Amino acid sequence: MSVVRPLSGRVVRQEYAAESVSRMHDAVPAAERPGPLEAQPGPLRTMVQEAYAESDAAFYVYRLRRGEDEHIGLVGEVGTGAFADGRVRGHEAVQPRRVQGLVEHFSSAVVRSELVALLHRPGPGVVAAVRRTIAATPTVTFTGPDGWEQTVWRVASAAEAVLCEELGSAVHYIADGHHRVAASLAVWERGGRPLDAAVMCVMYPLDGLSLMAFHRRVSGPVRADELLALLTKSFEVRELGHPEESGGCCGVYVDRRWYDVRHTRDRQAGVAGLDAAILDEQVLAPLLGPDPHASPRLQIAPALGGLEALTQACDEDSGALFTLRPPSLDQLTEVADRGEVMPPKTTYFDPKPYAGVFLR
Repeated sequence: MSVVRPLSGRVVRQEYAAESVSRMHDAVPAAERPGPLEAQPGPLRTMVQEAYAESDAAFYVYRLRRGEDEHIGLVGEVGTGAFADGRVRGHEAVQPRRVQGLVEHFSSAVVRSELVALLHRPGPGVVAAVRRTIAATPTVTFTGPDGWEQTVWRVASAAEAVLCEELGSAVHYIADGHHRVAASLAVWERGGRPLDAAVMCVMYPLDGLSLMAFHRRVSGPVRADELLALLTKSFEVRELGHPEESGGCCGVYVDRRWYDVRHTRDRQAGVAGLDAAILDEQVLAPLLGPDPHASPRLQIAPALGGLEALTQACDEDSGALFTLRPPSLDQLTEVADRGEVMPPKTTYFDPKPYAGVFLR
């Protein structure tokens, strides 16, 4: 059986799309019960049958577009064993309690509506199939949460063989869904590793999503002179007029001034060479203790949220802000290929696929 195969599932109908599709989450829908769909209480069975169109197994092209921002991936099933044997590689650690909650959910859920997002280097057959498919009439198109236009096309069956071959022979990297993957693996192990078990995935080109960073804020008081003295031990520090001028390891905001901090030592391979890891080891640990991410003084904020509220908080409590850029895709794949995991809240991908477009 191919590692990657067409999706055996349903696609939301046009007239139900706006109400059925939501942001991706790991919560447990209250309506889901164990057992086959045909045996379920009427409301759930009717909802699925009315809102989702049933069809033969197929690959689908899934596009998210908002303004000039466009992300196109292929939806199919990836064998669960591929996540265990290294053909699909992750780069994040997971929280055991969160995984256990998902295990309980996945063990009893009638339907699954969440996608795991993967990245890969597409072959010519994949590129050609996507190009041909999006030139045809879509199966469904609607504007969903957050203003993203979401469009789905069914891929012609003539392309299935080349898609299975190219996608099945590629190395994939988890972009979003590490906890869902860990839970799926646990359920797979519990069930005796069935050969036909699979995870519903959307597979993007390696540069098909936007790679974003998290910033770190340390609540005050932080003495600017002591922080700058600490930084100069391992970094070249220069004052900036504006945070966008930063091009080093990170930008630093303290005592109402911005600084560019450039690492002066040789970078190590893998995780140890990431800006976030260098900041943790050489700055945050001396400030907050050996496990800085356990400190109540450390606040993690997504870069997408902007800097105004963070700098204002620093002005109010004399804290310090460290702004990071995301690691490169080469760094991310290197970490995954080495079997390492990044420090907590190092990076995230945007946009996340939405739940409820596909049902399995």
